[in-house]
This record gives sequence, structure tokens and C-alpha cells, in this order.
Amino acid sequence: MTRLSPRFAFRRAGAAILCLVLGPLVPNAFGAEAAPAGQLYHNEDCTNFFWFNDNPEGKAGEIVDRYVDVIADAGVTVLLCNTNARRTNYQSRVWEAFWDGYDPAGPDDQPFLAPMRRDAVAAYRKGLGNMLAVHRRGIDYPARVAQRCRQRGISPWISLRMNDCHENDIADHPFHGSFWKKNPQFRRQNCPGYFATCLDYAHPEVRDLYKALIVETLDRYDIDGLELDFMREPYLFSAGKEAEGAPILTAWIRDVRKLTEAAAARRGHPVRLGVRVPSRPETAKAMGLEAIDWAKEGLIDLLVATPRWATTEFDMPLEEWRELLGTSKVTLAGGLEVLYRPCPGGEANTVSPELDRGAAAAVLSRGADTVYLFNHFQNGVWPPDVYRDLLKSMRSLDTLLKLPRSVGITYRDITGPGEAYQPPLPAAGKELAFRMRPGPIPEGRATSVLLEFAPGEGTAMSVPTVTVNGKPCEVAKDETPKPGVRVIRFNVPAAALAGADVHEIKAVAKDDNALTIRRVEMRVGE
Repeated sequence: MTRLSPRFAFRRAGAAILCLVLGPLVPNAFGAEAAPAGQLYHNEDCTNFFWFNDNPEGKAGEIVDRYVDVIADAGVTVLLCNTNARRTNYQSRVWEAFWDGYDPAGPDDQPFLAPMRRDAVAAYRKGLGNMLAVHRRGIDYPARVAQRCRQRGISPWISLRMNDCHENDIADHPFHGSFWKKNPQFRRQNCPGYFATCLDYAHPEVRDLYKALIVETLDRYDIDGLELDFMREPYLFSAGKEAEGAPILTAWIRDVRKLTEAAAARRGHPVRLGVRVPSRPETAKAMGLEAIDWAKEGLIDLLVATPRWATTEFDMPLEEWRELLGTSKVTLAGGLEVLYRPCPGGEANTVSPELDRGAAAAVLSRGADTVYLFNHFQNGVWPPDVYRDLLKSMRSLDTLLKLPRSVGITYRDITGPGEAYQPPLPAAGKELAFRMRPGPIPEGRATSVLLEFAPGEGTAMSVPTVTVNGKPCEVAKDETPKPGVRVIRFNVPAAALAGADVHEIKAVAKDDNALTIRRVEMRVGE
């Protein structure tokens, strides 16, 4: 994996990386702590605010408030304020802050910044300067966010990243804290690739490092919930040691649960505990994340199933999670990422509003209690009114079903050790089939299927025969948006959709040349 940009709320492939928020929890019919209809969870990462908002003298608190106000106006009901990566965005007593060791009056080649790429220094200094300015003006950022959340009727949570590994390819990058730099013996072993140097939770010193931050968070901030974000990163144990590590991690979760219960007793209101884990139950388990067991034991209140980052997923098995959870007292959330990448290694774009609504509808129609947004920053690529209306629509499946939406074929960007997995795209052959679950399609809604063919097939290829659930589809549009790329959209007859939950899209070549398909989408119009 290539290196990320120098800021932590990184933009990559020209797209903003956004974060999600959690909503308040209320009892369901089984006595479970489930989110009622109309909730929306949003996770705001630890640096985005500072990298994109200056904080002039006397205005820092007001600017934080306005930032929360945008989120509130977009209909978010639970905001998870992320406060850490390998450092914190506030002046911690137990961890280093992002700015510790930094001289704001010093040169670009000061020791703190010297390990960085020269073209990354200016943006990093701007973000650090804003962080430090907020601190020096007497604003405790997470506390101010939580305060404004309560004023605006949002449930405040804090999200802690449990093993963040950005900037791993620069050992002395200022992003890293001293614990990671000075203790290579506590990193994962026999693990190649980008996640090789994540910390290994088999070591009590690593667990104690994060427990200290948890204790401080619960003592310092009046919050409704604490999220342990294991998707930054889920690589918690050395290769081949995940099964041995699982009971160690579960015992540690029990200790964290006791801490949240003690905080609740002190605060006089519930303090929930949530986790963010891979999109498949078997993947989470294979990585030592026994989220189902945690739920059944009553250790967690929120379970977020989600991709990591590379692309949003439209086919997460939320109904399987729901079945495994049984009557556990847990809110099940489906996590949406902001990037859309149909093929591994392919071009990534910010997900369009239609695709985002499609992913949200898929989540809610397949058994999740709520949508959970990650990397959905308010200063991303969408205009403010589009951002507001998009997020508001995700609070209700009924609302989503009334609006145009699309779903796409993507892939799983996290697999567990030993899992056999073949991404569905690109797909090559003379007869190709794909299965989609876009959620309910109201009668009378125009529906179409889009197929994109690999470069080079373009004009030489005959239009394939396309069916949906065995019913033939007619060509609606055939175009070449850029040289060598051909995109054909097919109208889907209403008879193909009636009564179907899973839709099979089949493309059959009309000539001897095999098809190579690299993008598949189904659009439900107005």
C-alpha cells in the first residue's frame, strides 16, 4: 500500500476521507439497547477540523461550535469525536499530543519535522498550528465538541483508534508517539506489508498503553459512549497468533466494560461501549475480534460492521450479523466509507450521493439499526446543501426509498488470515453473472443496469445480451466517456423486479471475444 498524505485526516486519490457518527440508544422490544428509527451515527476524525479551520484569537470555541452545528443541521444524532491516532489532539496526561516536541517558531527542518517529505511540511504545520492555537486559547477540543453536542441535541461519544498505523514507512515521522518508536519489540512479528508494524496486543504493555488513554477519556469527558475503533487497525496480533490472542483481547474488553460502568455511576447516566470491526463476522473472528461473543456476554452496546477504507461496500451481510447477535442488547450499525472503488487497485472516487444513498438503503434493509458514517467530512467534495440533504436522508429507509439511488459491485478490503477470497471485479468470460441486493424497489420506479468494460474492448465489442432475473434488458445508452472505455446502460423491465430481493444480472457475449467487466451498478430512479 502506498503512503498516505502528511495530514491525518488524509485526502488520497483526490477524495476526502470522511468519518461517521453514532446515535443515542434506547430500549427495543426485547429490552435491548437499539437505536430507534431516525438515528444517524457520524465519526469525525482527530485532525480534519484542524487541517481545514483556522482558529483566530477569541474565536476558537465559536468555530468548534459552528463545526458541530453543520453536523447537527445535517441530522446527525450521535457524534463520535475521534481524539487520537498515535498521539492525541488535546493535551493528554498519559499520551503525547500531536504538537509535543514541535516549535511553531522554528524552521521547517527542525528535528521534529526533519523526517517528513519536504512537500508535506507546510500542510502538517498548518494543522499542528491550529491544534496548538485551540489548546493555547484554553479550549479543550473534545470537551467543547461534547458540550456543543448536548446543546444541539446530539449524543456525544468519543472514538479511540486502537492501533493506528499511518506513516509507517517513515519511522521517525512526527505522527508517531514515543512508545511506538522506542519499543519495536512490541510490534507484530512475521507480518509483511503496510500493517507489519502495528502494535501487538499480546503484550500487556500495549494493552496498558491504550487502557491508560481509556481511563483518562472516561475521567476527563462527560460522554454518552466510548467507541474502540479496531478498524484503525484490525491487525492486533502477530501472524498465526490471532486465535491465541482472542481470549486475551476479550479479557481486556471485560476490564474496559468495568471502566465504562464505573464512569456511568460517577456521571449519573449510561456510558455505552461500542466497537468497530470488519464487515464480515468470520473476518472479525479470524482476526481475534470476537464481537459476537462480546455482545452475548453484555460487554458492548454498539457493534459497527464496516469496510476499512478503500471502498464502500454495498453487500455487507447485516442479516447474518443480526442472526448471530440473537437477542443481545446491542445496536447493529452498518458502516459506510466515502470512497468508491469497484476493483482492487483501481481508481478511487468520492462516492456519489446516489451511491451513498444506495449503500445506506442496503444497510437498513438488511437488518442494521442505523447507518454509521466514516470519513464523511463536511468540507469534502459536496456543496453544503448537498451534504446536509444527503445525510438527512440516511436517517430513514422510507426516505431513502423515495429518492434516486444506486448500488455497485465492490469488494472486501479486509480479509482475515486463511480466508480465501476473490474480488468479483474485474470479471472476464463469455457469460458473466452478478448478484445485487439494492433493497426494496417501489413499483413503477425506473431501474437500469450499468456495465463498464475494460479499456481496449470499446468499439470492437458487440453489445452483449443482458438479463436481470432472466428478463431481457434493452440498451438505454451506449457511450465512450474516455478513450478505450465503453459504458452501456440497460433498462430493466418491471417484470424482472417483482417480488425479488436478490437480483441476478447476467451478461452474455454475442461474439467469440470474452467480456471484461470492471464496473456494475444498478440504479433505481424516481
